[in-house]
Amino acid sequence: MLTFYTFYDSFLFSMLGLAVVVFIALQFITVAYGMTFNNRWGISIKSKWGWWLMETPVFIAILIIYGVSLYMGIKPFNVVTSFILLLFLLHYGQRSFVFPILMKGDSKMPLSVVFFGIFFNFCNAFMQGSWLFIVCPDDMYKLNWFWSPQFIIGIVVFFFGMIINLHSDRIIRQLRKSKDDNNYYLPKGFFFERINSSNYFGELLEWLGFAILTWSFAGFVFFCWAFANLVPRAKAVYFRYSHFFGERFNQLNRWKIFPYIY
Repeated sequence: MLTFYTFYDSFLFSMLGLAVVVFIALQFITVAYGMTFNNRWGISIKSKWGWWLMETPVFIAILIIYGVSLYMGIKPFNVVTSFILLLFLLHYGQRSFVFPILMKGDSKMPLSVVFFGIFFNFCNAFMQGSWLFIVCPDDMYKLNWFWSPQFIIGIVVFFFGMIINLHSDRIIRQLRKSKDDNNYYLPKGFFFERINSSNYFGELLEWLGFAILTWSFAGFVFFCWAFANLVPRAKAVYFRYSHFFGERFNQLNRWKIFPYIY
């Protein structure tokens, strides 16, 4: 009989394989949102609503898994896994409820992109929530996990990435003069001096740190998905900047997303 644990392992491997497929596909397909938006992807809505619809499911779903696990006694309350949950919610709380409000301009996002984002976020809530609150060994996340090498290294990388991500987003946002400004500008300063998509670089560091501090296959699969999505996105954004700003941009000699690598 197929147990939940067997299903969960199969699900993780399936999601890892799908991440590889997505990474390859995005070498040939440019997802239409933000500065790469076009009308060929079907019905669109305002990006503010699109981001809210995409990101809130993972925030709510993982809280439901957490609550159900405690209510049904699957796992007792655990300080370490609860803290890890707070780290996860810290990112998605900002992305769900703060980021859309702060957005400037009247950009649009196709519903097809929104629905794919919702699908992945439900899958990710299942991956991370099931690991932390159902599947992980009972003796793994004891209090001494807080001073284990993987947790210390992971949380440093996580918050370093979050700082880069949030400040880079702030720089991009402040380039627009008002809420009604729909123009695109060339970001400068901070990590943008060497990395064109320093906001994506920061987010990748966040989820690399998360994978390290949880020391889990679920965290690794999530990082692979972030990589599969953000690296091709950084490539598309790089060439769009080159198209918009021409030689002025090309002379900056920026890396797309990874300094001294790519």
